[in-house]
Amino acid sequence: MNTSGRLFSTFLFSPIGIVYLLFLLAPIGFFLSMSLFRYDAFELYVPALTTENFERVLTDGYYQEIIFRTLKIAFLTSLFSLLLGYPLAYFLARSRTQWRGILMFLVIAPLMSGIIVRTYGWIVLLGSDGAVNKTLISIGLIDQPVQILNTETAVLLALVHILMPYMVFPLFSSLASQDPDVERAAGTLGAGRIRTFLEVTLPLSRTGILMGSALVFTLSAGSVVTPALLGGKDVQMLGQQIYDLVLTTLNWPLASAVAFVLVLCQFSIIALYFRGGRHGPA
Repeated sequence: MNTSGRLFSTFLFSPIGIVYLLFLLAPIGFFLSMSLFRYDAFELYVPALTTENFERVLTDGYYQEIIFRTLKIAFLTSLFSLLLGYPLAYFLARSRTQWRGILMFLVIAPLMSGIIVRTYGWIVLLGSDGAVNKTLISIGLIDQPVQILNTETAVLLALVHILMPYMVFPLFSSLASQDPDVERAAGTLGAGRIRTFLEVTLPLSRTGILMGSALVFTLSAGSVVTPALLGGKDVQMLGQQIYDLVLTTLNWPLASAVAFVLVLCQFSIIALYFRGGRHGPA
C-alpha cells in the first residue's frame, strides 16, 4: 500500500480509534490506576501505590466465591443459550416460508423492552405465588411452593431468556452464509443427515458459535440488574459487587480492582474467540 493509501486508511479509522480511546481505553486505564491506590474513608482514595486491593480480591474467600460464581453462571448462560439458540437459528436460516420474517421479529421482540421489565416478569413467574409454583402444585408435583427466587437457577433462567438473541443472530448469520451445495455434496458422498450436520454444518458455523458465546458470556458476567433482583444477597456476582463498592461502601480502589478482574475475564474470552476464529475452518 502506498503512502496516500495508508493516510486514507488512517483517516477512515481515526474516528473509531478516538472513540475507543475516550470510552474504552481511558476508563480502563483510570480504574486500573485507581485499583493501585490506597482506600481512605474520608478522601475515598489516597494516591499511594499498593497491591493490597488485588491481594484482597484474589485471596479473600468471599471474593473468590463471587468470581467463581460469576464465571460459572456466565458459562452456563452461554452453554444453554447455545443449546437452545442453535436449533432456532438453524430453522430460521433454512426456512424459506413467509413466516420467517415474523419469527425473526419474535426473536428481536424481547430486546424492545427494558431489562428491568423482563426481570420483573420472571419475578412474577418464579415467586411463591407465581405461575410456576401454582402450576407445579396444580399438577401434584409439589405440595407447597418451593423457593426459586434468590437462587442461581432463577438468575440463570432470566439471563438465558434476556441474552438469547445475542446468541441466535451470530449463529443465524453463520448458518445462512453457508453454501447449501456443500451439504448436498456430503449427502451425495453417502453421509446421512446426522453425519452431515456433525462434520459439515456444525464446523462451518464455528464462527457464529464463538461470537455468540463471547457476547453472551461477557454480557452475563457483567450483568447487575438481573442478579440483584432475582438473586438478591444470596447470589452475588462481580457486577453487583462493583455497584455496591462504588455507591454503598464508597471503596473505589477495591471496586476498581474488582472491575479490572471482571474486564480481564471478559477480554480473555474475547481473545479466545479471535484465537479460535483464526484456527477455525476456512
